[in-house]
Amino acid sequence: MIMVLPFITLAITIWLGMAGRRAACIWAWAISFAIFVAWCDFHMTDPLGLSL
Repeated sequence: MIMVLPFITLAITIWLGMAGRRAACIWAWAISFAIFVAWCDFHMTDPLGLSL
């Protein structure tokens, strides 16, 4: 479920933008961006465990 979080927040952002709710759309985009930044930080600093 956690992997779907950015897609859900961005879908809400698109819906708010199409509905004309500009301020809410910008806040939803900022939340989505913060999620992406947090995940990039996690994935760039996490050791890559591959089992071959």
